[in-house]
Amino acid sequence: MMTKSNNDEAGGKAVNGQPVADQAKFQPIDRTKTPPSLQLPDELWMTVLESRCTFPPEVSHGVMLNMIKNPNVTSSHLFRADIFYDTGDNAAHDHGGDGKDDLLKHLKAEYKPIDVNLPGYDLTRTIVRQLIPRNPQLDKPLVQTCHFFRRLEDNEECNVIMYVPHVQQPEDMPFYHPAVAKVAFLHQWRHTNDVHDEDPQAVGSVSVSYHLFANTALDTKLERTGLRLLQTVHKHGQGQLAGYEKRVHLDQILPQKRYQDTYTRLKATYGKQLSDQWVEVTDPGKHVFEDIGIAAFLVELWRDMYNAPTEDVATGSKPAFPGFVDIGCGNGILVYILLSEGYTGWGFDARRRRTWSIFPPHVQEKLKQQLLVPNIFSSTTATPPASSTKTTDERYHNGIFEPGTFIVSNHADELTPWTPLLAYMNNSAFIAIPCCSHDLAGARFRAPPSTKARKQRVKVAPARLPQQEEQAPVTAMSALSTGDIAQPKKLANGQAAETGTLKRTEAQKKMPSAYATLCSYVVSLAEEVGFEAEREVLRIPSTRNQCIVGRKMRGDAQVAEADGAGLRENVVRGVVEREVAKTVAEVGRQWIERAERLALKPASGH
Repeated sequence: MMTKSNNDEAGGKAVNGQPVADQAKFQPIDRTKTPPSLQLPDELWMTVLESRCTFPPEVSHGVMLNMIKNPNVTSSHLFRADIFYDTGDNAAHDHGGDGKDDLLKHLKAEYKPIDVNLPGYDLTRTIVRQLIPRNPQLDKPLVQTCHFFRRLEDNEECNVIMYVPHVQQPEDMPFYHPAVAKVAFLHQWRHTNDVHDEDPQAVGSVSVSYHLFANTALDTKLERTGLRLLQTVHKHGQGQLAGYEKRVHLDQILPQKRYQDTYTRLKATYGKQLSDQWVEVTDPGKHVFEDIGIAAFLVELWRDMYNAPTEDVATGSKPAFPGFVDIGCGNGILVYILLSEGYTGWGFDARRRRTWSIFPPHVQEKLKQQLLVPNIFSSTTATPPASSTKTTDERYHNGIFEPGTFIVSNHADELTPWTPLLAYMNNSAFIAIPCCSHDLAGARFRAPPSTKARKQRVKVAPARLPQQEEQAPVTAMSALSTGDIAQPKKLANGQAAETGTLKRTEAQKKMPSAYATLCSYVVSLAEEVGFEAEREVLRIPSTRNQCIVGRKMRGDAQVAEADGAGLRENVVRGVVEREVAKTVAEVGRQWIERAERLALKPASGH
């Protein structure tokens, strides 16, 4: 089926008349005018596009399995796939005939797999999934059978993955799925042990085919969809072959289904209402749905930790919900949604937001304009400025809440590193979603990846840029001998001039970002005071989407209630003085000065 010809004119290896490097590129070939790659009895198939590839069958299998389990990879209209049935790698035994397993027998009729016979191929796996759309008000879920077929013939291997939607006519097909009866992906691969083969890997192809409904034709939309599907398979296959490893791992704390179902419900309940009432100059599409996503995460997290708000604690196996406080609550949307969902709590911020005025009176009562000055500063700092028109008690909060109150810190900036410390002092759980990096005195800085105490335990030499390294002085003769006559002059202090593009080594290119080190720093602070910190990447429309959750304390960090408050305060004092390298009194004065200036700034939409 695939023949090889050598082409050495470019000075490199070639397969099928193309250089090896070109084989890995996505170069779709129109197949609509050629015989289809699939032939089934009584079914008219059309192969739409094909492209050469260099990834083998095992890579192709992994890519297709990932696409089946995560359909959002190919369509932004989809949330996920719920798997109802999966034979694993035992389709020949578990599916069909007398070998049907118990799960298949008990499945509802609409979830049972649709059988397909592909002559010449062995059925290796069957999965039944339900595609879940992002907006169920516009599109309905779709049940789909996914079959894996395999054929070995001499040294050639062919693998077909076929999608069979449980739909009988194109009018019933949801918008997000191509209006065809079946979709098939064919991966062809020639195994070879020929030592004279120029490149034994560049011997594959991947194609996408449609089985059209009766009286329908291939249109532009179907062509675009086919291109998108084939491009995704090719991109992921070549990426896996090149050693790509997924860096972001979602759903580590909560199951994807629970979170997305709650998000969908909250979005339908509050999304349009809040967007229509938006009074800030910022984009409601970001802030509203970002806070809805965070609210959905908290609702499901609290479902694991506490009794439901309406549940009688006497009959439940979990503790009663202790209430929440949103420190740096910003626009107040998160507080509004959580209160509306039945959770008791409140929020405060250094600046009042216009958004607060759109909420019902009982919600507005729970939003306070206050500055947080941690309790450890109260006995060491000077009296707040006399220019204040409010009393100290009204304008300031000392960070001591009702015991156990769940602390929420959502892009709270200056309060972010304080979040685990406040939770520790209050014997509380917390969630922190970092944004901008500040130290414990409220000053902007680039957070290190860990606290100083941890650095002392594990000493790591700081990375240095090439221009920071000591360099021998450049003389006229040395410059002429090396040809480096354009080397920039050094300043009087010996530092290279800060002009041009800074050259970085490969190791420095892999250095973590400022945001990554900030998140690691908050984790380190939490662990410093005894929390078992958990990390999660939230499914929200923001690049600042990592969160740190502290809901459990290490066994060796438990503090008795009788003498806990004083001990905790001493621990926090030690952390603050060590991290800032200043006395608590000095840190407290700087904190209040910065807080006063912050309160005078105009409020943003967040």
